[in-house]
Amino acid sequence: MGPLSRRRFGRFLGAALAASAVTACGEGLLRRSQPSPVKLANVNPWGANTFLDLEVETWKRKKTLAMAAAAGIHWIKQHFPWSDIEGPTQAQFFDPVNRRPTWTKYDEIVKLAEEAGVEIIARVDRAPAWARSPGRPSTAPPESLQDYVAFLTTLALRYRGRIRHYQIWNEPNLAADWGDAPPDPKAYAALLRAASAALKAVDRDIVVISAPMAATLEDSPRALNELLYLERMFEAGAGDWLDVLAANAFGLEYPPEAEPDPHVLNFRRVELTRAVMTEFGLAGKPIWFNEYGWNASPTWFEPAKLVWRRVTEDQQAQWTVRGVEYALANWPWAGVFNIWFLRKPIDALGPDQSEFYFRMVDPDFTPRLVYRSVQKAATGRSSL
Repeated sequence: MGPLSRRRFGRFLGAALAASAVTACGEGLLRRSQPSPVKLANVNPWGANTFLDLEVETWKRKKTLAMAAAAGIHWIKQHFPWSDIEGPTQAQFFDPVNRRPTWTKYDEIVKLAEEAGVEIIARVDRAPAWARSPGRPSTAPPESLQDYVAFLTTLALRYRGRIRHYQIWNEPNLAADWGDAPPDPKAYAALLRAASAALKAVDRDIVVISAPMAATLEDSPRALNELLYLERMFEAGAGDWLDVLAANAFGLEYPPEAEPDPHVLNFRRVELTRAVMTEFGLAGKPIWFNEYGWNASPTWFEPAKLVWRRVTEDQQAQWTVRGVEYALANWPWAGVFNIWFLRKPIDALGPDQSEFYFRMVDPDFTPRLVYRSVQKAATGRSSL
């Protein structure tokens, strides 16, 4: 067991668990019954990842949001890719191919979400070509932080009072999401600091959410164990510049109650993340879940492709609700659970990919068992 594990594993329970009750207000309705001392944990817990920017037709965006609302999903985690909005040159917000403003699609997404009564958590990353070093992929951080700051300021001003929650980048502890360069916690801390200052300058009530880390046991130039990454990120002062820490929580083949272990990836591994936060004096800030769930790939799927392992559809449906129930009963610091994922267009993800089997809703809008289970828990009813 490494140095980080020796220091923390023995005491994470005391740092992480201060049980808070769960209530069922009406049959099946799952909520926290008592206010948490962690302010931003007192939120509707039900969220899901959406891909409305990949849709071409308005009716599909509307129907996706209608199904989210019908399931009791209050939050959507939605990508606002920088490279899709500002380009091909700096301060250009016009698509010369389609001959329309690049804002058009995102203006519609924001409007439709408001009409559906759903709040947006906006993930902002993917630097345009002009903002990154020559030859670097779109996952690379910008060459100048001021370019990112300028874009965030423009975005926040445009949607001021309409989008109040911003996630800054995604999984920077993976080289694949850091421009194929080795993970650099200090550099990410600097990016977060600049982003937070820009957003708060627009509206001090904006909630700044840090990038979620990929849960990994690796320690190499390609990936850094998220617990080590967070430790180094907090040493660089990042805890001062976030309101909410984002985390991923995939259960893999384990039920939600399976105990955490530094050498195992499971749902309760996030308790180890919480222990790191507590050690750095961040107990007053919550964790919101960027991606959460279990994969229900069919039995015929090739084992080598089961990146997230697999469970049955019944288990997926039951454990997705049980995980939230466990968290509300035991984690006063837990906020939103953005299930991975609500729905993707068929041309964006197909049944030959294991990731397809996280879906709550088929591309043709047929609800899966996990959708019905979440709907019953979130609303106390099943309408489909």
